[in-house]
Amino acid sequence: MTTRVVIAHRSTVIRDVVRLLGASRAVVVVGETSRPAALAGLCRSEHPDVTIAEATFEDGTEIESLLTDLQATDTRTLVVGGDPSPERLTRALLLGASGYLHDDASLEQVVEAIGAVADGGSVLGPTAAATILEQWRRLREHKAEASALTARELDVLVAMAEGLGAKAIARRLGVALKTVESHKFRIFEKLGVHSQAHAVALAITHGLLTAPVPPPAAAAPVPAALVRSGQP
Repeated sequence: MTTRVVIAHRSTVIRDVVRLLGASRAVVVVGETSRPAALAGLCRSEHPDVTIAEATFEDGTEIESLLTDLQATDTRTLVVGGDPSPERLTRALLLGASGYLHDDASLEQVVEAIGAVADGGSVLGPTAAATILEQWRRLREHKAEASALTARELDVLVAMAEGLGAKAIARRLGVALKTVESHKFRIFEKLGVHSQAHAVALAITHGLLTAPVPPPAAAAPVPAALVRSGQP
């Protein structure tokens, strides 16, 4: 069975190797592009089984911004790039990437990864696997640290999840602004984060909070003419 591949990567080595080594494994390159804006359209027209894409294109576009559109074309995406942060790698995988190889992967690894991804598998190179393992360890640590939050720190965290700023939280809890800032500092320290949004996201992940539910849309007012006429 032939595996159809689209390549969106600046490396001439990767392009040449996929053509040469791939030929013996029924891998056919059906399209190439260096323009991220054209990638989804190319996949829609050529129907590849696998797209090989770089993590960051020459114009600065990151693959994460393209993955939703690529998934809609039924192609599976193998990303080949440099060292990703744990957060970035996790985001790429959550958005639909089927694999991530470091750009120093051997040529044989690239071709083998194409076959595995085409068969419905997921592939992580050693660097990406180590990054995911480190992320898992960090999440375990955050979970242990999150359980150490005090009742007052949880009150502040709940208010943060509702989008309240420090002044509004101080008014709600009847404490000084400096006290709220102190609580926030300790929350960030215990969770190992640097922003309110990240703190809330981790708290939801670990079951300390539930995701905020948006308020229901207000019902449209009934026209006065209908009220007077008694129409429903």
